[in-house]
Amino acid sequence: MPACQDCRFYASVDEQKGECFSLGFEVCGKTDSKKYPERAFRPNKGPKSKKSGAPTRF
Repeated sequence: MPACQDCRFYASVDEQKGECFSLGFEVCGKTDSKKYPERAFRPNKGPKSKKSGAPTRF
């Protein structure tokens, strides 16, 4: 199962927790993503991912 740390909306604060920009609060990085609404999780792997190094438009 994917964890919060595998999401493009997750930003690490330290080794165990990070901030979720989709939910708007701090979460544990190893938390199962199924615990939160489906719309809150987007995999960070893929061509349009911020963490994949793909160019972004602003």
